[in-house]
Amino acid sequence: MTSVLIPASGLIAAIAGLAIYWVHAARRESILHRLSAADAVVRPAVVSEAPFARRHRLIPWGIAIPIGIALGWLGNWPWNIAVGIAIIISFIASEADAWIYQWRLARIESQLADAIDVLVASVSAGASLQAALQQASEYTPRPLRDEITEMVARLRLGDAPPDVFDLLRQHVPTETFRLFSMTLTVNWQVGGALAETLSAIGGTIRDRLAIARQIRTLGTQGTLTTLTVLAVVWLMAAMMWQADPPRFLGFIHSTVGSWLVAVSLFLQGVGVALVSRISRPKI
Repeated sequence: MTSVLIPASGLIAAIAGLAIYWVHAARRESILHRLSAADAVVRPAVVSEAPFARRHRLIPWGIAIPIGIALGWLGNWPWNIAVGIAIIISFIASEADAWIYQWRLARIESQLADAIDVLVASVSAGASLQAALQQASEYTPRPLRDEITEMVARLRLGDAPPDVFDLLRQHVPTETFRLFSMTLTVNWQVGGALAETLSAIGGTIRDRLAIARQIRTLGTQGTLTTLTVLAVVWLMAAMMWQADPPRFLGFIHSTVGSWLVAVSLFLQGVGVALVSRISRPKI
């Protein structure tokens, strides 16, 4: 009985500790978001819409939990191993969702840097800001084209330009678009040399994208190392099963063996989560 309670209590404590960590991390991000929202000017005329890209934090668990239930109920797997497999599937799915999210943001930020070059050329040639935005929307690929086209349409309909620029920041909540929308707002309200300002901002955005690209390259190395280690573990398990299936299945279905496998799966999931957290610093 003691051989069962000790691993079980350790696994439960580890799961509780990880849950507490993620709850505190989510609460901290929520507080930072509220503080940044409090610093912004409240404009009731602006209708808040869905952002361009968002994380889907519940979908990985929606995929992993049915798989764990199917393995434990229909496949007659030990429930602790089924739970461990569900945890590692959820972490890997969360990693894939985070990669897609970062890829979409990096893509539209790179398009913004090219669009700023078009804006600088148009404004330097004497075009107004609205005409420059219209010309930039014609040369910019999607998805940034849709955002700029919506800005031009709202300006033509008579919406206040600061509200339109702030709406762009809400659609794409990144530091790059926040800097761009703030620059347009300040220039519209105060005036000044817009071409020189946008040129400097374009250079800053390109430098930021270059640094982010280098960080992603280094983070990819750590992620590939982690996935390689996980692949080696699963390959060794497959070799053990191929060499002696009855003994391997007997170890899996034993109390001590099932808990050792469950703890191993849980630690693999924690490793994937920690590598994902470390490899994505905020720039």
